[in-house]
Amino acid sequence: MHAAWCTAPAMRMGRPLPLCRVLPQVHRRCAIVTQAAATVSQNVIAGPQHAVEVRRHAENSNITQEAVQSLEACLDGGESIKALRRFNRLLANLPADSWEPRLRAVMAELAYNLESFNPAFTAVLLKVQSTIGHSDYVARDLALKHLIQPLAGEYGMHNGQEQAKTHRELFSEFYADLLKEPLEEVLAVSPRPTASVQLFQRMMHDILTGGQTTDPIDQACYAMGYNLAIEYLADYEKTWMLDSFRSLNKRVLHAQNRPLMEWLFLEVHAEGEAEHAAIGHAAVVGFVPAQKQEVLRRAMMDHDRDFAVFYNILADMLQ
Repeated sequence: MHAAWCTAPAMRMGRPLPLCRVLPQVHRRCAIVTQAAATVSQNVIAGPQHAVEVRRHAENSNITQEAVQSLEACLDGGESIKALRRFNRLLANLPADSWEPRLRAVMAELAYNLESFNPAFTAVLLKVQSTIGHSDYVARDLALKHLIQPLAGEYGMHNGQEQAKTHRELFSEFYADLLKEPLEEVLAVSPRPTASVQLFQRMMHDILTGGQTTDPIDQACYAMGYNLAIEYLADYEKTWMLDSFRSLNKRVLHAQNRPLMEWLFLEVHAEGEAEHAAIGHAAVVGFVPAQKQEVLRRAMMDHDRDFAVFYNILADMLQ
C-alpha cells in the first residue's frame, strides 16, 4: 500500500510538495472496514442463537459504520494531521550535513513511543473487559476478539501464521541500519525521552479514567474511541513516514554510500495500519450504543490533541 498524494497547491507555488494526502485514500480504508464488518457478521451468525439476537439488537441500537467514519473524517482536519505534515516535510528534507544528530534524538523518542502504545492497547482491552456484568456477553466477547488482534500483531502474532519478529525487533533493525549503531546505545543514554513519556502518560491517564467518567460502559466506549483515533492517525503517520524516508534515502543516504536496506519495519506499518483501523471499526459497531457517539468523539479529539503535541515537538527537533 502506498499513499496517494495531492501536489496541486505546491505546484501552484512552483514546487511539488507531496505531503497533502488525497482523500480517496479514505475509500480504500472504507473498503477494508466493510470487509471487516462482514467478518463480524459472519462470526456472530456462526455463534449460538443468542448471538444472532445480539446482532439484530446491535443493528437497531448500536452506532453505525457510517457514523464512525464521519467521526474519523473530523480527524482529517485535526491538529495531528497538520503536525504530521510538518514533521514529514522536515524529515524528507533534512540537510545532508546534519541529518544524523537530529534524527538520532527523534529515533530515541520513536523507540519509546512505539512500545508505549502496547500498554495503551492493553488498557483499551481492560476497559472493555471490565464491562463484565454491564454489557452483553457476546458483544463484549466479539469486541475483545477484534481488539486483541492489533496488540498480538505487535508481537509478531497473526492468525494461522507462525510467530514472526516483534515490531520492537523490526524497529531495532531499522535503527541500526539507518544510524549504523545498535539501538541499545541510544536507549542507554535516553531511556525515558521527554516527549514520548509525556504522550504515554497522557494516553494512559485518558484511557484509564475513561475521560473522567465512572460508568463502565462510558469508560469502555471512551477507550474504544481513543483506539479508533490511534489507529486512524497511525495509517497516515506510518505511510507518510515511509515515503519521507524513501525521499531521504534517495537524496542523502545513497549519495553518502549508506543506503537503507532494512525497510520491513516501515513497510509492515504502512501496509497494516488501515487493517487495524478496520478491526477497531468492527469492534465499535458491534458494541458501542448509538447514544454514546459523543463519548467516542470526545475520546478521538483528546488523542488528536495530544498526538499533535508529540509530533510538533519531534518536528522542532528536526529543525
